[in-house]
Amino acid sequence: MAKLIFLVLALVGGFAHSSAEAALREIPVSYPSGDIELAALLLLPDGPGPYPAAVVVHGSGDSDRTNLWARAIAETVAEAGFAVLLTDKRGSGDSEGDWRTVGFHALAADALAGVAFLSSRADIDEARIGLVGLSQGGRIVPIAAAQSDAVAFVLNLVGDAVSFAEQSAHEMGNIARQAGLPEPMQQEVLRLNGAAGRALLTGNWDEYRRLREAALASPWARIAQGFPPADDPVWTFYREVIYFDPMPYWTLVRQPALILYGEEDEQDNVAVAESVRRLHFGFRQSGKANYEIVVLPGVGHSLGWTRSNGLGEHAKAAIQSWLGENVEAGR
Repeated sequence: MAKLIFLVLALVGGFAHSSAEAALREIPVSYPSGDIELAALLLLPDGPGPYPAAVVVHGSGDSDRTNLWARAIAETVAEAGFAVLLTDKRGSGDSEGDWRTVGFHALAADALAGVAFLSSRADIDEARIGLVGLSQGGRIVPIAAAQSDAVAFVLNLVGDAVSFAEQSAHEMGNIARQAGLPEPMQQEVLRLNGAAGRALLTGNWDEYRRLREAALASPWARIAQGFPPADDPVWTFYREVIYFDPMPYWTLVRQPALILYGEEDEQDNVAVAESVRRLHFGFRQSGKANYEIVVLPGVGHSLGWTRSNGLGEHAKAAIQSWLGENVEAGR
């Protein structure tokens, strides 16, 4: 049954999860995705298989098995009795290819290649293989799940459900405010961000170049330096995704889904309230009931992760309890 859990600690209190010291076996692996070879670290839990399993789908930019936040989430899932494919995103780590030259659909195909690889192993239960999308990866997993019945379940951890352009404007507005810029300068930041979107749509970069040059000489030059030059190859990726909206894909997802946000992320990366609203509306329209949306208080985009303590306890318990109830790990 569909649920929205907001500011409710009772959900995670008292859940007995596995110890962080639980033994995990680590096996470097590789597998094809189209014409490239992807690499990953396969984490196997203690005890006999076949195991339920999950593929980690990374967030933005370069990311691989050495990403400590991704590793903490992978271990959280593994401690619940799952095998976990902790991937090297294409073009990162030991994986071939270049994420900057493709869009979300190609990255979704990479996720499904991971599912196919896991399905080929005798120690994996092919009927219980899911996807765990991290941040921007939460936009990718509904594409993959909508395309393939081989995906048994979906976790979206702090992935927006608004368009990429809307998310970008939301995040840049937060960055400008948190930098203490006066309102007119905040609007200049958003104007430069909007010019990038228009350039991607029209192919005319004159406005963007002019605004960026002025911004680099302004009091908010440090923020402006985060906007790539017009000839940077990363714009190929942004051209593919700038107007991408994940909601049409979410309405096609029939698999059980957990969508987890941190309340404080509203002031950082993610339009949390609007994402929750759109997800509920879309799921009502599509008749989907096998999902939960959890908004955890007191944490932001990292879900309480710290280098010293790992993933926040409430996020960890929410993930493990949902997996135990909906994927029946160990049965």
